[in-house]
Amino acid sequence: MHHDEMWQVYALNGEPIPGEGWDSALGNPEDSGSDKIVGVAIVFLYKITEENGLEFLWQKRSEKVDRYPGDYDISAGGHVNLGESLVEAAIREAHEEIGAEINADDLQFIIEAPFSKNRFAWAYAVDWTGREENFKFNDEEVSEVRWVPYKEMPDFLAKYAKKPLKDDDYTFITMENWLRMHGYI
Repeated sequence: MHHDEMWQVYALNGEPIPGEGWDSALGNPEDSGSDKIVGVAIVFLYKITEENGLEFLWQKRSEKVDRYPGDYDISAGGHVNLGESLVEAAIREAHEEIGAEINADDLQFIIEAPFSKNRFAWAYAVDWTGREENFKFNDEEVSEVRWVPYKEMPDFLAKYAKKPLKDDDYTFITMENWLRMHGYI
């Protein structure tokens, strides 16, 4: 997280409010008791291998971060900056956190959903099958990455994921349904 960013503020219907931002130095709005809603762009990288079939990339959060240090999190994700599109935020976060070079055509929209009282989340998937895996951790938020086979996800989530993800059946059920509809599982 960069403490000099302004995060985009959203209306209850999920539409950005032009020119209205939330100072990231204040932390997440729910932590301060604010009723402001901000947005989060999430990117799940996946690949298909002969050995394990479908696999997902997880990042291990650095011990230097203030929330959930040392726990595993989704491939990449973070707040949408003021005036930034969701696609721009997803591309930026993937680059900042794990050094993944993606473009708008790589993003496969999965879902828009309330993430918490004060956050909307937009999730995207990116097929990483056959791509180079020279991930770089640019902003000290991530210490390592790990590919996890789909069949091992429930156990992995229970043992290693940050607490909000351990309790989040909705996102993964939606991701699973999306993958099933598109023939990946």
